[in-house]
Amino acid sequence: MPRKDPNAPIDYPRQLMIKTKIVQRMMKEVAAYEQEIVDNTDKLNKMESSETHDEYDVKRFKEVLAESVMMVPDSKARLGKNVEDLEVFVDTAKEKDGVKESEWWGVCEEVLAKYHGKENDGGAPKDVPAETNVDALEEGEAF
Repeated sequence: MPRKDPNAPIDYPRQLMIKTKIVQRMMKEVAAYEQEIVDNTDKLNKMESSETHDEYDVKRFKEVLAESVMMVPDSKARLGKNVEDLEVFVDTAKEKDGVKESEWWGVCEEVLAKYHGKENDGGAPKDVPAETNVDALEEGEAF
């Protein structure tokens, strides 16, 4: 929604709060979809191993699981875009009056640190896959 008065000064602390909350919400969304995949995979495995399972129910549940799987890359892409937007805003606004004194400055730093994986173990973000060792693969073997 555009500002009511385009000539009005930007309220940097308020914008920091808004952008930080967006990133927090997107991080929760990604985590929720990833957890949903784990839960639904377990439920699907139980359904398939059950002797009384209905093939139609299994088929429908596979579709539900596929939808959840499709949402993760989209959510991660939107999260990445919003993190980039927040980082650009922080670089622009950090010298403005009242921004670093804002209660949201610390929250913003924590959120960005968590996104970049510094809160986990000091390494890369959780969604960065480990390097695959392909030395032991035979010619033509898929990994």
